[in-house]
Amino acid sequence: MPQRRLTDNDRRHDRGVAYATILCFAYAVEDSAPCICGRLRRTSRALTRLYDEALAPVGITVTQFSVMRTLDRLDRPGLADLAEATAHEKSALWRTLQPLVKKGWIAAAAEKGARGQKLSLTPAGLEKLSDALPHWRIAQARVARTLGPREAALIALLAEVEAHV
Repeated sequence: MPQRRLTDNDRRHDRGVAYATILCFAYAVEDSAPCICGRLRRTSRALTRLYDEALAPVGITVTQFSVMRTLDRLDRPGLADLAEATAHEKSALWRTLQPLVKKGWIAAAAEKGARGQKLSLTPAGLEKLSDALPHWRIAQARVARTLGPREAALIALLAEVEAHV
């Protein structure tokens, strides 16, 4: 198949993309302030790895544990209520819930006269959460030791950031 010849318009576009790329790179290099989002995301990935490793013997991830723990505190929420409580997008939360529903740890049942399904932990889900709790506490204690007396201040600061962005 013959190659298409580049037009002047193609060349201008390519130069524009290259120029924009150089400007973005130059800006990133010149700006010495750390990226707050980048730092929080790296920290989040490190914490997720730590908690996932701690929970691995029980067969759940920290995301699943967190959702199950929140679900245990709520009274049969719908997907939208659980998504709001966990700060998830509904579609992402539903993807997280699917394996838990399939394993029989979460029940998703329609209630008469209500829209959508109500979610709850099953007895097997409550047992799984109970089995996971000691493993979660080990990871939690490790992070608490790292933070020391700054733990409460960090929790308060994170809650403030969550509330205002």
